[in-house]
Amino acid sequence: MNPRATPFHSRTSALSRFNRWGIRNGFTLPLDFGNASAEALAARTRVAVGDISWRARAMLEGPSVAEMAARAFTRDPRNLAPGQSLKALWLNDGGAVRGAGVVSRLASDKFLVASAASDLSWFETAASLSGNIVRDVTNEEGGLSLIGPYAANVLTTAGLPKDLAPLELRKQFWRGLDVTITRWGEQDGYELWCKADDCTILWDRIFRAGADFGIQAMGVAASDVLDVEVGVARPSRDYLAANDGFAPDPTPASLSLDKLIDVDHAVFNGRIAWLAARETNESVIVGLELDSEMPAPFCAISAGNKIVGTALTSVYSPALRRALALARIEKFAVKPDASFTIVPQATLENSKPESIAAHVRELPFWRPASTVVG
Repeated sequence: MNPRATPFHSRTSALSRFNRWGIRNGFTLPLDFGNASAEALAARTRVAVGDISWRARAMLEGPSVAEMAARAFTRDPRNLAPGQSLKALWLNDGGAVRGAGVVSRLASDKFLVASAASDLSWFETAASLSGNIVRDVTNEEGGLSLIGPYAANVLTTAGLPKDLAPLELRKQFWRGLDVTITRWGEQDGYELWCKADDCTILWDRIFRAGADFGIQAMGVAASDVLDVEVGVARPSRDYLAANDGFAPDPTPASLSLDKLIDVDHAVFNGRIAWLAARETNESVIVGLELDSEMPAPFCAISAGNKIVGTALTSVYSPALRRALALARIEKFAVKPDASFTIVPQATLENSKPESIAAHVRELPFWRPASTVVG
């Protein structure tokens, strides 16, 4: 399938000085707008805007959709009121992670699922068995993330509400546009969604409102930096989802996602297999701080002479002024402040790269302060 442009492409392409592009979930997006480190730092010190239209969104609808959702997700969404959301996993029959995302209730018979990777066919199968309907609504709307200590000020200046609780969804009629405001992300920011045809208007209004606050467009490279700073692993980037029906890996524990499972929720798919494997997990995802400013992604990690894991996404954090990495490490080797050695992969320019010391640090590396500052 050819990459698709997002509804904001006319605006992002005009700002993309070096024409560097990446792919997320089948959409083409700017890697950066000239300097990914400056963009990531803007999200920590001012306000940054990212195109998140690539996030997969599926609408679940039907007379028994609440019961279907209860069986699909590792947390029970039946008690949500319209506008409320929760974060949850969905597992395969073997108890491994197929996906992770946000489940929002829109009405008594309607839920919206947003995630970093599409799993539409799985939801369609569940819907066909329960007499409900699933619609892919990813292409119907575009979305912007608004991150940074002045994000709330930008909303106020634009005439939009800032007083949303974490995980809230609120629909708003805004000077002729229907917009949806959410607080789904891990960055303590906001997300703004609107119809695809209205996206350039949304972009222009937000950038006008943010002019006095140093607003900065942000590409996906900077978004990856922010993800690592708050300890978020992403499917396809850091792990392969368990799309096979009985694949045993990755387990929720191996991705440090057990917190998204409600043990008292008794009916979700894969629960029996998850319980059986719960105590047998052999690895976890941890945060590593490197004694270097150079990232070392997807390299072997050793303790002494033993390979104990693999680095995943690794980035330079301009806010923390050092290289960081998410890493999957064998559980026996993980202790607070434990140290490991990373050997970067050889290149044509550097056939014998020097090893890098790396130290376990509690996640998240960065805890965003509230964006509501005025």
